Amino acid sequence: MELEGCDGSWFRIAGPRMGEQGVWLGTDVQGIYDAPVKTLYQAHATQIGSDYQATRWLSRDVVFGVHIGNTPSRSWQENDSAWRKAWSYSKESKLWITTEDSTRFLRLRMSEQPQFHPEHDPHLTKIEKVVMTCVASTPWWFEADATDTFVSSGPSDSGFVTVANPTDQEIWLKWVCQGPGRWILPDFSWADERFRRGTLDANRRISLPKQNDGQTFLVDTDPFEEQLRDPSGTQVWSLMNGVTFVYPVPAWTPPTKLPVSVSESAAGVGIQVRAARTWSRPWGLQ
Repeated sequence: MELEGCDGSWFRIAGPRMGEQGVWLGTDVQGIYDAPVKTLYQAHATQIGSDYQATRWLSRDVVFGVHIGNTPSRSWQENDSAWRKAWSYSKESKLWITTEDSTRFLRLRMSEQPQFHPEHDPHLTKIEKVVMTCVASTPWWFEADATDTFVSSGPSDSGFVTVANPTDQEIWLKWVCQGPGRWILPDFSWADERFRRGTLDANRRISLPKQNDGQTFLVDTDPFEEQLRDPSGTQVWSLMNGVTFVYPVPAWTPPTKLPVSVSESAAGVGIQVRAARTWSRPWGLQ
């Protein structure tokens, strides 16, 4: 287990070479396992039981203690100061956990001041215990995005990119589209019936506005994000005429080829798809 501080510092707090920076993990770690959730149910006045309505994922509270001591090059006080500088109430630090199968991180901020209740003067013992109380506003453990690309061979071309979602959470694809050209991207339903169009939208596709030479479009299919953006600042989303991406890739989706196509383009113009890796646990669930 490692801590990547908001100031760019690193601390190995558990596992091989733990404590090299003078900080190592204590016991009674809380809040790192399953993401917190609340299920919502509704019932009318005379109903027996209730009906399921929705699932709400909550922010994650994490509490853990660390021991801070001397190292060959620094005193416990210097190590304690370095540890505190690695945390912020407004900037995110990352807690990394590496296992044989994966490396995932959780984005954390301090939600309370560090707790320090020494039994003895640490200036004499040269060691102290500090309890960190943190919050992950997004409760997921993240892995590096998986990517795939397609490059056109002429002014009009089509092909495939491969997408998979081995995680236990649905994911919203992101796309990086080069110009010139007019790209058509998939928004398949994956048999999702949230709009009661699982069959009708099985092969749904969306045409993007035409891009100029050298223009880049960034697409984020998440409905809570700006779905089409031009890094140069032009208001390209207004050209979509109200058409939106509406379907995520379901959990545990095996590698699947998705069709992409481009017209009014040129050879060498490409597209990249980015699939997030978001997990409710720090290990397993593949």
